[in-house]
Amino acid sequence: MFKNRLIIAGLVMCLILAMVPSVLSAASSNSGVSVGSSVQQSTAPASVDKVSTTAVKNGVATAYWLELQAYPSTNTRALWLNVDNDWRYLSKPSSNIETSVQNAFANPDTFQVKVWYSGQKIVGLVVMTK
Repeated sequence: MFKNRLIIAGLVMCLILAMVPSVLSAASSNSGVSVGSSVQQSTAPASVDKVSTTAVKNGVATAYWLELQAYPSTNTRALWLNVDNDWRYLSKPSSNIETSVQNAFANPDTFQVKVWYSGQKIVGLVVMTK
């Protein structure tokens, strides 16, 4: 029962984090301050990566591909999962995530991998019993 609560709490956090970029982008679009006839707008620092506000979708992974060494070497390692007939990636997966996903695909009668993704990027995943 405690395990189920942890899974639910993790899913809620993934959904909340997925909503943050859309809230921030809406706030920044309304950040203009008009003084007389001039308008002053603030922008994020150049070092902040733009985050897609694409809707988060979910599905069950049907195949996986684990990069053991990224190529070209300037890329980061990634775990690729085939979800909804397209490959989605998770950058820099931890060894625990790699092991859990591999075990799930080694025992497909018992486990499945459920994935939350935005575009091609995986924003959350759970290994669960069927």
